[in-house]
Amino acid sequence: MYSSLHLIRKDFILTRKFMLLLIPYYVLMGYTNPEAYTAFSLFPAVLLLVNSCAIDMQHNNQKFLVSLPVPRQRLILAKYLTLIPFSMFSFICTLLLYLLAFAMGRLDAPLRWRELGLATAAFPLIASFYLPLYYWLGQKGMQVVNIVFIMLIMLNFTALTSLTERYPALAEWVLTGRMDNVLLTIISVLAYLVIIYGSYLLSLRIFVKKDV
Repeated sequence: MYSSLHLIRKDFILTRKFMLLLIPYYVLMGYTNPEAYTAFSLFPAVLLLVNSCAIDMQHNNQKFLVSLPVPRQRLILAKYLTLIPFSMFSFICTLLLYLLAFAMGRLDAPLRWRELGLATAAFPLIASFYLPLYYWLGQKGMQVVNIVFIMLIMLNFTALTSLTERYPALAEWVLTGRMDNVLLTIISVLAYLVIIYGSYLLSLRIFVKKDV
């Protein structure tokens, strides 16, 4: 576990300069459309993940990492664990954006905790589709995937809105916190965890057999 913490720290060191670029992003988005602040918790986390993976490929870090006395399973686990601090970073930045907009009088509505949490939780789910492609395609293939992936994520707020419109029970939970169908909630949470764990196993299988 100690080695995993160092690997997570490595990803944050790789993206520390990129994090500074997120400051004008939040300023611009908060000034132009502060009402849509919940959507801002997803896009920065995705950009951090894509940026860290791109730098790893650019500097051929995978070749160096596999030469360390660390099993490949630990390398994959650390990459998936990195999704948690990336999510928290975007969540905290979005929360600060809301507090600033509220203090300046640009927002007068209470914080939409459930909607913000839903958008934040969507990031690991999206990453579970990205990471197996990252380990499978390599540098040349991922250049195209990154462009398409980011373009799709830019539509995240529209997708979230349509999702709540399609599933009234989800919209009711977002608005009131009440969920009548407990079984459906349990199934959804289990499916969420299964998809992420299945993605981890798939990435591990690809990386173990890969000649880095």
